[in-house]
Amino acid sequence: MINFENSIIVSAHPDDEILWFSSIIERVNKILFCYLDCKSNPSWSEGRRRSLSEYPMRNISCLGIDEAEVFHAANWCNPLASKFGIKIASQKISIQYKINYYKLKKQLKKRLIGYSNVFTHNPWGEYGNEEHIQVYRVIRELQNTLKFNLWFPNYCSNKSISLMTKYISIFNPQYVTLRTNKTLSKKIKVLYQKNGCWTWYTDWQWLEEETFIRDSENEDTKRNYGKMFPLNIINVCFVNPLEKKKRSLLGFYCNKLKKLIKKILIWSKNLAKI
Repeated sequence: MINFENSIIVSAHPDDEILWFSSIIERVNKILFCYLDCKSNPSWSEGRRRSLSEYPMRNISCLGIDEAEVFHAANWCNPLASKFGIKIASQKISIQYKINYYKLKKQLKKRLIGYSNVFTHNPWGEYGNEEHIQVYRVIRELQNTLKFNLWFPNYCSNKSISLMTKYISIFNPQYVTLRTNKTLSKKIKVLYQKNGCWTWYTDWQWLEEETFIRDSENEDTKRNYGKMFPLNIINVCFVNPLEKKKRSLLGFYCNKLKKLIKKILIWSKNLAKI
């Protein structure tokens, strides 16, 4: 069992805390959000501010870092971990992602002093969120200096499972399973929905339990070839980019074919008039 004295949740965005950490939101001393404004969606930014000011719990704070807006920007068919979180396909988009890494590291290095347990996102970003992975990567590096226990939840998806399997061999076998807090989570979900900044499925139903896995302090932990641990698998809408490209090419050639057929029909009509 976990001793929750001096414990904190570090959540990437407002609403992540109830999606992936609902069982412990009333057990920890602090909930810290990292990203706030989304420049391409000002209604989310304003809605998040209103939601945090109306939040039913007062043990919250926010770093206020702007989102890098890199969602779906990694190659999830062949995801590659990087110092900054995960490799972003576009060099232009990855610039802000890298800047945020250093902003997070600078602020979290101060904010996490004195905590015994830090709960944050897992190395594959739950369902496959690039900013969730970045938060994990920063905290994973700070663990070496600040010496806290690092825990992450067991959520995974059809999109992120290939990245998850790359970490199985170095998992710490220690984990704790707890019942989700549906009552409080639904209450906070209504708050986010009212303010127009709920970013997840509207019909989302919380699972009965969620598990927190304790991260190994040493990334060079001896490889294990077998591991048993619970997983909460989520089926998300995810189109393989290669499949998307095939569909795009198919659509391109179909349009070409339609134009060719149209030209042949016009040519045939003109020929018939001669």
